[in-house]
Amino acid sequence: VTPGEIYFSEQETNEANKIILEAKKYWNSYNNKKFRGLIFFEPSSTKIDNKQFGTKQQNKDWGYKNWNKLANILNKDFLLIQSIHSKSKIIKNIFNPGNLDFRLACAVMNNCDMYLGNEGGFGHAAAALNKKALIYFGGWISPQSTGYDMHENIYYDDVSSPCGAIGYICDHCENARQIIKVDNLEEKVNLILK
Repeated sequence: VTPGEIYFSEQETNEANKIILEAKKYWNSYNNKKFRGLIFFEPSSTKIDNKQFGTKQQNKDWGYKNWNKLANILNKDFLLIQSIHSKSKIIKNIFNPGNLDFRLACAVMNNCDMYLGNEGGFGHAAAALNKKALIYFGGWISPQSTGYDMHENIYYDDVSSPCGAIGYICDHCENARQIIKVDNLEEKVNLILK
């Protein structure tokens, strides 16, 4: 896939800079050490409850339990900024600036060292912004379809992959959630931001 381009208005840039400053103050309020990197974190879909796309999004998702565990581990060394929207599953103890529209969220990502989350719109934004990224594909869709060579793409390479299951909760996708371990993604983040 060839990355697109994103350009921000002066207002969007200024708002994003303010959010980054707030995030750094948040880090300093409970930490005496410097963070190793700034991570834009988006673990949930805006379409998760949608009648047409909801099961698809559930199948593509790594799961709240996994994202929560990974965030709590990374939070010790990295400043995570969780992009929040109306369907977000908020991860506690990491910075969230409140509801952001997509463009402002992308402007915030532009100030971060990397993107971490599920395959989808923010993965494309990360590529357009030339950002490092660790993206969970699971076994629903192949990185060969929507992934970027510049990113670290986590794919469940199985005989049933990619399944593309829509309309039902897929056992194959559940297997991907179980097999792709938190330790594996933690290690990848550390390598990306070493």
